[in-house]
Amino acid sequence: MIMLFPLLFFISLSISGCNNNVEGKDVALDTEYILPDSSFRYNLDQPDNKFKLTKKLKEISGLACYDDKWLIAVQDEKGALYTIDIKSGEIEDIIKFSADGDYEGMACKDNVFYALRADGVLFRIKDWHKKKTIKTKVIETSLGKINDTEGLAYDPLSNDLIIACKGSSLIGEQKHKSRSVYSYDLDSSAFNSLPVCTITRKKFKKFIKDNLSKYPEYKPYKKEMKKAKKDIIIQPSAIAVHPITKNYYILSAISNSLVVMDRNNEIKHVKRLSKKKFEQPEGLTFTSNGDLFISSEGQKKKARIYKFKYFPES
Repeated sequence: MIMLFPLLFFISLSISGCNNNVEGKDVALDTEYILPDSSFRYNLDQPDNKFKLTKKLKEISGLACYDDKWLIAVQDEKGALYTIDIKSGEIEDIIKFSADGDYEGMACKDNVFYALRADGVLFRIKDWHKKKTIKTKVIETSLGKINDTEGLAYDPLSNDLIIACKGSSLIGEQKHKSRSVYSYDLDSSAFNSLPVCTITRKKFKKFIKDNLSKYPEYKPYKKEMKKAKKDIIIQPSAIAVHPITKNYYILSAISNSLVVMDRNNEIKHVKRLSKKKFEQPEGLTFTSNGDLFISSEGQKKKARIYKFKYFPES
């Protein structure tokens, strides 16, 4: 029995150390060992689940969560919603809501869906479950092609839709040193011309400099910013509001980064995403308990959606 104990202990360790990333299954992990940064409650190096998507969603762009049961997606070329089972990653339905176009963002409020086109136009989609009587309303904003609007999310604190601009941060003007997020008030049905938050080149550069000693992995950002000269290397491709902290999570396909900003317009975290996993990350959303889903377009590989478990602070 004494001789068997070391062998049994070794076997138990081997079993517990295997298959921590099984496709199609949720895996509970010990936060003490799997969170590289205790202040950031996700491990972006270790997805809890992942889905390979079909060719229909190779250019998946916008992503939203509905009722904690489905992911709702749009893609770059089709005026259609794709409902995806949140556990299997299978497409359950395709709902046509408008003509084909460059759709980049997706948001949900209750039973109403909103889609965002790259020229700043919003589409409100009601009665989507009744395909024959689906109601789509076109909503104009003050944003246009120059802003290259790619991120859309619902903000429950303000009852606004928030719109992230990959292009110009100013309305009607070209500018490269910053990127802004604007809002559309659902109560008054009005666009707010004052940004909700803005990431400037100066602010991003300072954050990297101030945190470089703590996070040596930030070092490549210094080279990238120098190479970009006066341009900013964070160009939002998606945005979401964290359901618990209410912070803004901003995804940038350029530089493969996730930036977290608080309600005071201050950067809280910058995380680099693996280029092997995320060829072109363009969508993110949360379930109500804080689990994070990030989608990536397919280029050399198939498009994918990754799930990252949220570990609240104890």
